Amino acid sequence: MSLIFHVLFFGLIAGLLRTRFPLDLGLLIFFTNEGMTDWALRKVGIRLVPDSLGETFVHFFVWMTGASILLTHWKAAAPAWLVPLGLVDPPWSTIIGVAVGCAVLTAISTTVVRRVLPWFGIKLARDSLAWTITHGLVGFGILGVVLLVASYAAG
Repeated sequence: MSLIFHVLFFGLIAGLLRTRFPLDLGLLIFFTNEGMTDWALRKVGIRLVPDSLGETFVHFFVWMTGASILLTHWKAAAPAWLVPLGLVDPPWSTIIGVAVGCAVLTAISTTVVRRVLPWFGIKLARDSLAWTITHGLVGFGILGVVLLVASYAAG
């Protein structure tokens, strides 16, 4: 039923804008949803361990694969600044590398929020808005440090 609502909503936007872009984007959002991924894997007999590196990797891999297919499909319509980055039709090794990097970043962020922040007296409920915001900020902070170190190592 959710697929029908996604197609109707994004199809309506696509019809109003007279382009296929919103419909394709809506399908990417639907099929790369973590709930959809978990459901599809359960249907074939695969159960992911919650909050594990494997589950995070699978979700990021599915998202990167979907985004890669979508960008390849939109190759002619890709923004000019995106093409030189090599993200249009990347090799599988790049997709896997980005998925592993995202999974490791998420695992480190989760560990920091779950285990390190309580040392400083900051305790957050797992499914709260404060957890989500803090988790995202810690992830961006770690990513910033990694990019800073990489820029110093390259220069």
